[in-house]
Amino acid sequence: MVHRQYVDIWNSLPEQVGLENAQQFWDHVAFTADQHPSVGSSSVMKGKHNAAKWAGYSKTIHYEISGAGRLDYQYNANSSEGTKGDTHGVVKIMTIDLSSH
Repeated sequence: MVHRQYVDIWNSLPEQVGLENAQQFWDHVAFTADQHPSVGSSSVMKGKHNAAKWAGYSKTIHYEISGAGRLDYQYNANSSEGTKGDTHGVVKIMTIDLSSH
């Protein structure tokens, strides 16, 4: 799930960072959000922004995307959110910042 304020930039991610980098991030959060990515780098954020915002979610993960910026997310591997109530993984993208830093 992507917060509504980031939908446009999320949809333009391949244009901003390249299709390969966008695909690597998408694959990472879809399949291995609870692990370090095989390509790229991630770390648990420090300070006041690292705490889980929702029960059962991870601390905030800071993912560096090709030196172009960062995406911050939290994940829950066993969420029961949704209409069916089944358990499944959920990743919530919290921040997308594609300005170089």
